[in-house]
Amino acid sequence: MKKLLTFGAGALLVTALALPAFAEQPPVPDGPIKMELTKKPVMFDHGIHTAQQCVTCHPTMPQHFPPLEVNAEQRCVVCHHLVDGEEPASYLCSDCHAYDPKDKSSSSYFGIMHARKVQDGTTTCLQCHYEVIKTRPEKKQELTACVGSACHPKS
Repeated sequence: MKKLLTFGAGALLVTALALPAFAEQPPVPDGPIKMELTKKPVMFDHGIHTAQQCVTCHPTMPQHFPPLEVNAEQRCVVCHHLVDGEEPASYLCSDCHAYDPKDKSSSSYFGIMHARKVQDGTTTCLQCHYEVIKTRPEKKQELTACVGSACHPKS
């Protein structure tokens, strides 16, 4: 009887620990998203990044993330924190992130993807990609090149 109870408790523990692995991920867009606000457009495919939990790239995401049914002008705000402790007056990305391709500052559209240092608990594309190539150097061209990479494919 003791063996049966021990076995049952062990099976219950294994099941409980495995459940998060089987939890359904939130829906993601089908196919690549073309982000055209930089000099070289970025092709981002959520499908390639499904091995990571959403919080890897979106650490401050709310439970209802990703809000794919929300219009594009409001979508970004669900990830971003309050600005100076206040709710932003507008949710347009351009209100906070300059779209000027020449602007390389950390708060520019370019900077929020290409910066290699964490800012405000967020993760940038390149920051994560450089971590990947530490263990997979053969992916360097694909993950970090400006032209001919997975992010900036040749047209």
